[in-house]
Amino acid sequence: MNVTSEIGALKKVLLYRPGMELEHLLPAYMEDMLFDEIPWLERAREEHDAFARALTEAGTRVYYIQDLVADIMAERPIKEDLIREHLELSNIADPDTRSAVFEYLLDLPDNKTTELLTAGLHKRLVRDLKDHLSLSDLTPVGFPFYLPPLPSMYFMRDHGVMVGKDILMSSMFSEARKREPLFLRKVVKHHPLFADVEIIDTEPMPKGLEGGDVLVLSEDTLLVGLSQRTTEQAIETLALRLLGEQERLKQILVLQIPIQRAYMHLDTVFTMLDYDKFLFYPGIRDSVYLYRLTRGRSGRIHAEQLGDLKGGLTQALERPVQIIYTNGSSLHQASREQWNDSTNTLAVAPGKVVVYNRNTLANKTLRSAGIETIEIEGSELVRGRGGPRCMSLPLERE
Repeated sequence: MNVTSEIGALKKVLLYRPGMELEHLLPAYMEDMLFDEIPWLERAREEHDAFARALTEAGTRVYYIQDLVADIMAERPIKEDLIREHLELSNIADPDTRSAVFEYLLDLPDNKTTELLTAGLHKRLVRDLKDHLSLSDLTPVGFPFYLPPLPSMYFMRDHGVMVGKDILMSSMFSEARKREPLFLRKVVKHHPLFADVEIIDTEPMPKGLEGGDVLVLSEDTLLVGLSQRTTEQAIETLALRLLGEQERLKQILVLQIPIQRAYMHLDTVFTMLDYDKFLFYPGIRDSVYLYRLTRGRSGRIHAEQLGDLKGGLTQALERPVQIIYTNGSSLHQASREQWNDSTNTLAVAPGKVVVYNRNTLANKTLRSAGIETIEIEGSELVRGRGGPRCMSLPLERE
């Protein structure tokens, strides 16, 4: 396991195949669940399977988080701990209800427990497990799940980031997603696949540091987005650990982007394509600011603002870079395609990226710049507001 760039040949990747949590996404709660539309599960799975095949054909070994979780649940204490951790982050106040849910999940086959922890537990099911009813069992209106579904679970990138040979765990900004990284944290601690991987200690981490905002530019440089879901406080905490106390990095670049739903993470507007090439959505080119954090005296962090994006990256990376804009000749069309994650590319090798085939203008622009595109269907997957990079957690790159 080792990741020191965004573009090295992708050898191992971690995915999550969409499940019943998408079937439990209800119109009344879509905004709370961070969705704008309801994906069709059957087609979403077909598209995701095709995505996994494309990665395999490109030479990448694909792992699924649900398989790894089921593996470690064979050890009963691990299964007990994982269930408890999910219940601690749930909204179950009644101790009898919590106990009934715990025992029910514990007695299920391991793969079924994993499925329900992501799909959610409806109040109707839980009510039948109990000897007496609580107030929450009786109320006919309100949120219908004791354990909420995790419909964004298939966006594995947000859960953590491999930084070199170790992993940085995310601190999710939204209530709807706070349970998602529990699976990855448990797998890293207990699965033999991660025997040589340590969790980078950033505790206590303020709310708001998500993997979609972290780009590994090189072995000594991260680029972190200051966005709707990653905060100044979390970035400063990260810098204190990685630059100050642990001295893992030389610098952290910070790119501030507009705080909007359309640009929730940095990788929805900016990704790396090749050693010297980056893809950028031009609709915000005049609304971004670049900063550099380095190690100062006595463990303090030195912050400075850099110039324009291209000049700042050239200065920080000490090599000329090229910014490729997704618009071609139409900013109007570029904004439509950005909404459908045209900028959310996943590099499987230098100059070779996976993209959604629906974003024809951006893909043409990429090919014109000498970038090879592997184009996949994503009409259902994109309804969750994420693309190929969002759906993948690289574990090893050349």
